[in-house]
Amino acid sequence: MAKKRPENLPEEPVPKKPVPKKKLAQKRSADDLPWHPFWRWLVSLLVVLHLTAVFSAPWDLLTPVALPPGYMPPIDAMGRPQPLPPPESVVWQHPVITRGLHGFFHNYLNLLYLNHGYEFFAPDPAGTHVIDYQVTQADGKVIEGRLPSLDEHWPRLLYHRHMMLAEQTQLMEQSALQYAIHLATLYGGVSQMELKMHLLLPPHRVADETPLDAPSTFQSIGIVTGHPRPSALTNLPAPQQATSQQGGQQ
Repeated sequence: MAKKRPENLPEEPVPKKPVPKKKLAQKRSADDLPWHPFWRWLVSLLVVLHLTAVFSAPWDLLTPVALPPGYMPPIDAMGRPQPLPPPESVVWQHPVITRGLHGFFHNYLNLLYLNHGYEFFAPDPAGTHVIDYQVTQADGKVIEGRLPSLDEHWPRLLYHRHMMLAEQTQLMEQSALQYAIHLATLYGGVSQMELKMHLLLPPHRVADETPLDAPSTFQSIGIVTGHPRPSALTNLPAPQQATSQQGGQQ
């Protein structure tokens, strides 16, 4: 007798092929991401604008106005060259792109204190400015100090602020005089400030193990004298970090 085929037997499951991870990533829609596309585009745009603003300040400072190519300076009847026209004259060529970007971001840069050129750090820094001051009081006492001073101005942020104040004496003509008047008013005497440039050591002097603060690295620029204002500030005591000497000894 022929054997009967058993009925109602369960069918063996067919194994499914694994879906590659790349296809799963492709099926993932943009709505599955944490941020909505609108917010991603908005934040990306703000980041690009911020980086453009940071870049526009040094770019504008490093692109000054220039005379057009082939410009011939004016001469008089004797053939002597005459002074060049003022910078606001139409003869000078102004960089349109850099001036436009800097003008557009001007308020934003000032608000975040980003309106500077970074040439202090790179690519070829020239050194820093320091101020050595002496204030001679009525009794002959001499108060001395330096701006900035590694020994007195701490923490480091306070040193940096004094360093930037010293740098401003080269950018603003009245800054040095105002500092001299302030020191004279603060200590109640006649102040004398010597503006100096602290130069960087060239490679051969570094190889000779010359100290970074060697006296030869300081170059005198000028001396400014200040007198105290008629104010109650003249009665303030001198700060403890200032050194004093009797009889005007230096």
